[in-house]
Parts: sequence; C-alpha cells; structure tokens
Amino acid sequence: MECDITWIEVFAPRPLGGNLLPVLSPADGADDEVLQAVATRFRQPETSFVQIADDDRADYRHRIFTVDRELPFAGHPSLGTAAAVAAGRGESRADYVQQTSSGLQTLEVELDGDDGVVAIIQNPADFGEEPDVAPLLEAIGLDRSALHPSLRPRVVSTGLPCLILPVVGVEELSRARPSVPELARLLPSAGLDAVTVYAVADAGDHWRARAFTPVVPIGEDAATGSAAGPFGAYLREHRSITATVVRQGVEIGSPSELLLDTSDGIRVSGAVRIVGSGRHEIPGAG
Repeated sequence: MECDITWIEVFAPRPLGGNLLPVLSPADGADDEVLQAVATRFRQPETSFVQIADDDRADYRHRIFTVDRELPFAGHPSLGTAAAVAAGRGESRADYVQQTSSGLQTLEVELDGDDGVVAIIQNPADFGEEPDVAPLLEAIGLDRSALHPSLRPRVVSTGLPCLILPVVGVEELSRARPSVPELARLLPSAGLDAVTVYAVADAGDHWRARAFTPVVPIGEDAATGSAAGPFGAYLREHRSITATVVRQGVEIGSPSELLLDTSDGIRVSGAVRIVGSGRHEIPGAG
C-alpha cells in the first residue's frame, strides 16, 4: 500500500545542511522485515516510520531504522518526524508525545511553511562508566595526547547510550581519521553505536563535534541529537553549563547546529526544512 513520504533536513542552519531524513506514514501493518528493507534501500543514516501508538499518552508511535537494524531512539529522526506529522495534519504549532522503544518523549513544533524549529525533551540522563578509550582513540586515528586534560570520557544515555569523548581542541577533530571496520569491531562489544568527539571552539561560545559510527553509510554522522542530549547532561554535571550550541558535520560538508538547554530537563532543538514530499509503497502497510 502507498503511504506519504516526507523528506526533511534536520538541524540544518542553511539549505543542504544537517541530516536528511525520510519519514513514511502511515506504516501500520507492515512487517518489521519490510520496514528494514525500505530503510536499507534508502541508505540514509536513519529512516522513520509513523504508526498508531499503543500507549494512550502518545500521539504516535515512531519506529527508527538504520540501514541494518532498528534503534530504540534517535535525535534527528525525532525532530524530523514531529515536523512531518505537523505538516501532514496542517498544524503550524503543536506539542506531541512520541512513543519509541526507549519510552515517551515530548516534542514542540513550530512551522512556517516548509521551514521551522523543533525541540525534544529527552529522557533523564543515565550516567555510565568512564571507559578505557585507548582502542577507540586508535580506531579514529588519535592517541591519548588528544584527550582533554580535565573532561573525562563518559558513557551517558538519554535514550541511547553514547560515548562522550572530549578532546583538547578543534584541531584534534580535523586530525581524526576513523577506521570504520575497526569501529564496527569495537563498538558493539561496548554496547555503543558511535563515538562522539567534542571540542570547545576557539571563541569559546560553542562546541564542535564529530560522530564516528559504522551505522551511517559514510562512517560519520552529520548531526547526532541522541548524543547532544547526553552531552548537555555531561556539561551540566561537570561544568555547570546549562545552555550551549554544538556545531557538527563541518568536515563532511553538511554543517549542522544543535541547541542544548538543560536548565529544566534535557532539551535539544534545531531547525528543520521540508525539502520534498510524495507517495511511496510499503508492502503490507495500511
């Protein structure tokens, strides 16, 4: 059966920036294998499917697939899907609750035509271990001299476990040369999908990031909302910083901007832009 498909740039400060996301709705009735096959064919970092929620507190169920598996939660798909739902319902301002495998998350949508801003309130932070990152540093082409002298690596989750890896400066981000096969070998045993490297920018008013992951076809993500929330919680915990901006995707030609605010919950927001829409067949859906 045919369903609606919406293509959205998420966390994009300008056209052709951010992460590109396809959102398909309604996707009820299709087997999980079919949803996975659709996502695999699209070859995007993630593909989102909207279904009827089975929790009365939620407005819709959000299924998120990479090219090879389903995720319990992801950041830019959450923002993009909320924008697609609002556009499909003809709503320029809306508050939604999405149901994901990781729980319920609140989203705030403001649209002006095809452009807008979406914010998500992520799950409370779960602080994990301070791991030995030597093997992962080697896998991304860096060594211990790159590590920040006072900000320690930490696994933090607001729906998806993320490794926060602070380094001494932006130049270390430029030096990184990830080995995707090595990351594919190391990350699953640590229960992780990616290693996200952060550095304070020269002006000191924002942070720069790169996220290396075998989940994305090119091995690097342009905008990682599921890591931005944990990083915001990390900064609040270790530096008492409750608001900042993260810029990502610069090195791969897809600049992104993620706004973090942890003064009341864990809020991640950014620009969205609807760049295409149409119809797409999902066998079994309807």
